[in-house]
Amino acid sequence: MKCSDCEMKTSLKSIHLFLLLSSLLLLGCTGRTPVKEIKEQSTSPSTATIAASPLPVTLSPSPSPPAPTSTQLPFYQLLWIYQTGGAIWGTALISNGIAYVGSDDGNLYALEARTGDLKWKFHTGGLVRSRPVIFNGLIYFSSDDGYLYAVNAQSAQQVWRVDIGNFSDQVKRENPGTNPDPTGFDYLQSSPVVYEDQVYIGSADGNVYALKAASGQISWTFKTGQKVRATPIIDNGILYIGSWDGTVYALDAKTGRGNWQIPIGGQIQTTALVGNGLVYTASRKASVVALDAQTGRLIWEFDYGHNNWVESSPVLDGKLIYIGSSGNQYIVGLNSESGELNTEYLDYVFYWSTPVITGKELYIGAEANTKTSPKGGLYGFELPSQVNFEGQSPIRLKWKFTLTDTLMPDGNWAGVAASPVISDHVIYFGGLDGKFYAIFLIN
Repeated sequence: MKCSDCEMKTSLKSIHLFLLLSSLLLLGCTGRTPVKEIKEQSTSPSTATIAASPLPVTLSPSPSPPAPTSTQLPFYQLLWIYQTGGAIWGTALISNGIAYVGSDDGNLYALEARTGDLKWKFHTGGLVRSRPVIFNGLIYFSSDDGYLYAVNAQSAQQVWRVDIGNFSDQVKRENPGTNPDPTGFDYLQSSPVVYEDQVYIGSADGNVYALKAASGQISWTFKTGQKVRATPIIDNGILYIGSWDGTVYALDAKTGRGNWQIPIGGQIQTTALVGNGLVYTASRKASVVALDAQTGRLIWEFDYGHNNWVESSPVLDGKLIYIGSSGNQYIVGLNSESGELNTEYLDYVFYWSTPVITGKELYIGAEANTKTSPKGGLYGFELPSQVNFEGQSPIRLKWKFTLTDTLMPDGNWAGVAASPVISDHVIYFGGLDGKFYAIFLIN
């Protein structure tokens, strides 16, 4: 490429960014944000509803969260919102220009990622909090009605469904003292993963299931000592997963045979991370651990020092592990080799969400108790340009997108429990207000 070509492309990019920022600043001066907010229309219960034409679109002032302030405008711009009929706990899947996301109203939604228009929705008999996965044109997801579903990604036609014992009653699973689990606060669902033509998922009945992706035929099951809310992860043919019995399991993905199992204490809802020959996971014991992937031997443990829970899942960025927590309300960055604390951030919100990192930016959802804090929403952080392994490398909060409304039955929780997803500079996430958001990341 000639230097003149480079200069021309740089110049055009600068002009584009200048025009974009100018328009955003103009919007900030008028106090309005051009948000396309799409509200779901009521329909009679059915298995699948396909939108024959785009739903009505209205231009409205800023949605329930406040409009970006002048200091936030350079960072993001809200593009569109889709309103579902229930709180959104599950992480979305973005594939081929479509956003797939579940809701507590029992539906899995397929939305046009660019516009937010409804393509179709598929109705189940329970909460849909699992993250969908796509394989060979089929979308797989689970519901609190007990079933694992496979539906056609284009038409929403059901291909198969299998009872995996995942039935859960919302009132009993979420409230302490109303179920056999004394702690309660059972909000999550295991999500399916696909590996070599098989679908793997955990269930409320305590089993890990492997099913043939094409037919739903069960290949094998593995019984743990309690319900399984964590999502499996498979590396080199080995499936790693934690259970509410406080144990991490390593299973042969083809046969379901157990390779090893190690108790780490505390109910495990975290989805493990495999890297550097280690398995990183966490639990309600309030600790993060690194286990040898071959043997399960404990390599290191980071203990928060008191009995507060970790529901978030770890991500690896270079030599640091980043993870949130619900109990002590910290985001921490740990040395992946030693477990030593390198950075931390405290804001008195509950981080059930898993962080997402792009470049030197970290994004994470945060929940808040509506009786004590208005801070729940999506948080954007700037990570240090260089990590100081001799001391701490502070992370800086750049902006937050606050959500105060909620569709939770008890009205106690607001914000973002789901993990954000980034595609083509747009961040997608659902809120406990039942809304699914698309936000353009400017820088």
